[in-house]
This record gives sequence, C-alpha cells and structure tokens, in this order.
Amino acid sequence: MRFRFKFKINFKDILLNIATIAVIALSIYLWVTVMTSDQRFSQISNEDSAQSSATVNSRYRGAQAFYAPGQVYSFKDGVRYQVHDAQENLPLKFVQKVEKLALGKIEKVSTATSDYQKLLDDSNYIHFAYPDQINFSLLLGKKKTNSSLLFNRVFVPIKSHLHYLYFGNDIGTKIYRMRIKKGSLTKLVSYVQKAEDQQKVSFLHLKNRYVPFYSKAVSVKEYSYLISYQASSYYASKLLGSSYRKSVAKNGQTVYTSDYSQRLQLPLAGKNSDHQYLYQVYQTKKSRTMTQQLLESAAYVRKLGLTEQDLRFFEADGHKISYVNFVEGYPLFVNDQLAQAQVTFKKESVSVSFNSLNLQIPIPYDGHKKKLLKTASLLKELTEIGIKESQIQEITIGYHIKNDAKRSDLITLVPTYFIKVNGEWNSLEGWKHAKTNPDTLTDSSANVYSSFSSSSSSSSSSAVSSSTAAASSSSATGQAPTYRSSSSQASASSSSSSAIKSSSSSSSSSTNSEGDR
Repeated sequence: MRFRFKFKINFKDILLNIATIAVIALSIYLWVTVMTSDQRFSQISNEDSAQSSATVNSRYRGAQAFYAPGQVYSFKDGVRYQVHDAQENLPLKFVQKVEKLALGKIEKVSTATSDYQKLLDDSNYIHFAYPDQINFSLLLGKKKTNSSLLFNRVFVPIKSHLHYLYFGNDIGTKIYRMRIKKGSLTKLVSYVQKAEDQQKVSFLHLKNRYVPFYSKAVSVKEYSYLISYQASSYYASKLLGSSYRKSVAKNGQTVYTSDYSQRLQLPLAGKNSDHQYLYQVYQTKKSRTMTQQLLESAAYVRKLGLTEQDLRFFEADGHKISYVNFVEGYPLFVNDQLAQAQVTFKKESVSVSFNSLNLQIPIPYDGHKKKLLKTASLLKELTEIGIKESQIQEITIGYHIKNDAKRSDLITLVPTYFIKVNGEWNSLEGWKHAKTNPDTLTDSSANVYSSFSSSSSSSSSSAVSSSTAAASSSSATGQAPTYRSSSSQASASSSSSSAIKSSSSSSSSSTNSEGDR
C-alpha cells in the first residue's frame, strides 16, 4: 500500500513538471514569434497611422464647425425671410451636409453686380451667409483648384433638378459654382423651410457688403443665462502646463510665464474685472496663408477650453481672426465691442486675447422680446449723430449683456443693433455715447486687446426687465471697439448705398431715399 501510494505521488509530480515545462516553452516560442514578426509591427504602425489620421480629420472637422455660417435666408411665396430654428442648428447642419457631398471643380461664373442681385433674389435657392469671407478649403476640408478663392454666401438649390451649389462674394460681387456630383441636400432644405422663426427682410448694399434691411420694426427675443468664469489657474494649467512662474506688476497685473516662450496675462482681480486674458506664444515662423491662419486660429481657440457649442468665426482682418458666440442666430458682443476670442499672428509671436465668460445654463424663455428700429430709422439716427451711410461698413443685430441687479451669476442678453464704422464695431447706444464723448475714440483705446485696460461708462439703451429679476441695471460699455477691416473692405464703390429689395418684399419710398443717399 505504501509503495503504490508513493508511486502515485511521484507520477503526478512528473506529469506536472512536464506540463509546466511545455507551457513555458510554448510561451517563449509565442513571445519570440510575436516580437520578431514584421507583420505585427507593420500592423501596429498601420493602427497608429489610422488613429493619427482619424485624430487629424476629427480636428479638421472641428475647425470646420468653427466656420459655420451666421445667417440663413429662404423664400416663401416669393417673399424672402431671415430664418432661425431653435430646435435645429441650421448652420451646423449645413456644414455637416455639405461635407458629405461629392462636388465637382470650382467654376467662375460672373462678377456682374446685376447677376449677383439676381442670385440674391432667386427664390429657387436658400442661402447661408457668413459674417466674413472664408475660402473653399475651409468649407470642403480639402484642397481643390482655386480653393483659395473667397466667398461669404452659399446658395443651396431647393429643387433636385438644380445640380449646382453657388457661392457669392459680396466684395466684387463674384459668383462661383460647383456641380453636385453625388449626395443630396433635400433634408437640409426641409429643415430650413420648416424653421419656426421667420423675419421678412431685403438687402442693403453698404460699401462692399450686403446687409439685412428691415422695412418694419423687428422684434427679437431676449434670453437669460446663468454664467460662470473659469479660475485663472484653469487657463494657466491648460495653456502653460504644470510648470510656470508668477510675477505681479506694479499696477497689480499678474503674469504667468513658461520656458520664456509662453506668457499668460491675467485680468485685474476684483468686482470690476473685465475677465479679459492675453495668451502669447513666442515663435518664429514663415508667413502663413489665409487658410493656415484660419485653421491655426481655430486650434488656438480650441486650446483655451472655452465652451465651443456656438463659438464661431466672426471676422478676419489681415492677421487678426475673431470668434464670437452666436445665440439663437445672432452674435454676442462682450462689453459691446469685443469678440469672445481674437487670435493675432505676428512674425515672431501669436497672441490670443479672450474673455472667460461661460454661458452655463439658459433660463427658460419667458416670451419677452425687444422691438428694434426698422433699418431706415436706424440710418436716420446714425446720421443725426454724425455717422453717414457712406461711412458704414456693416450692420448686424447682436446681443448686449445686461447684468442682473441682484445676482452676479445671472445676465440677460438684450438684442440691439451693432454697427461697424471706419473699421470699428460698437452698439447703437455705444456710438451715441462715443460721439458725445469723443475722448473714448482715441488711438490708444483701439488697442484694448493688447492692454485690456477698460474705461467703463454707463450707457443703457432701454429699461428691459430680466426674466428672473424684478429690477436690473444697464451693463457698462467698455472701451472703443477694436475690430478693423482690411483695406479691401474699407474701399467704397460709387454704388455702395443702393437698397436691394426682394422681388416681393414691400418697401416704402422713404426706404428708397435712405438707400440712395
């Protein structure tokens, strides 16, 4: 019995040892095979390459979203409307749908003003308007012949048998087109035609820009938001990393630096802080093309970590690219004059000025609207304060920030007119104040993005009640505006002040006299 018991123990041990050795040998063999296989490393390389490509494409698509249109126009029963839909983000839908199309080559069609006006009035097309010129590379996400050509309007056919997308550039009234070889925009057209908010509109030609012309007073919704501001440490970590030095100037301005190549200037602390930051990267780089500037500026803005849902391209002026938040189809001007972010390219540096305002939670809409002047009355008021129609470069409806009287984290966005004159943006009330206080229009104040000093003056357009507070106070207006137009935008044409009417939009004779001045 003892002998058999002992024999069984030894037999099991031998089998166990053999199995262990076999497993180890097999593991070694498989490890050597895997690690020495060229195919394996090739596969890893291919996977990394595919992931890298996907990342680049994703970033490019993100950049394209920054360059979505601002306004949408459609016809109904022959009448032109400016449309917006709170449920569907029409500008973003446009970018997504166009991206999926297979398009032909870019063809030059016309530079005749009459052809351009006919295209604007053609009810067979809905059209998407950008706040400033972009090029085909940005819209299509790839290069084509003539892809550096500029446009600020895209005309989408509403009927399937019309197989061309048309592109218009207000500057020079240039028209281009691309054949739709594959894909459909039927759903996009349906979204636009079903849009809830519709406002009758025609166009007014100012210098090198066609702007919306309202023959009657316009009612625009007010919105309230809970807001927040990120801590300066958030931006320091986001932009400079974990290692940076802090210094404080005599005026109390705090500056963070990293490796002598990056600098972050913080806003002055306290209740009167304007929340304006300046981030600078020192680098020497050869001159950039416009496409490179637009794409790189979007990358810098993304790096800031601002809320991006409706942050979009607003204006390009030489080497300055500006971005603003669009709220329900209209731009939001910080301090009535500043963009949410502006990227400036120089020979040896890139500067990014930005505001840390974050529209956090929208308050349920209470139905309150503000009535704005018809365009003819607006032009008359501007004339009365010394701004001639020939001086006006652009007009847009936008949002002014009105602080709540009781809560510092609550604001109301109040619609008003913003006007660009001699390269500078300001609200109607801001221009009235500036004209009665000319000291605010100094050359030094135009450099607000560099200094971020702020002179506050209380100017309120009207008493507008907040949906969440019984009493509210006007926001203070900031310094003189800063956006400047390129020389091409500043050049005027002899026919720059003609009103372009919709074929079925009714306009009074007084409207004509305003447009022909």
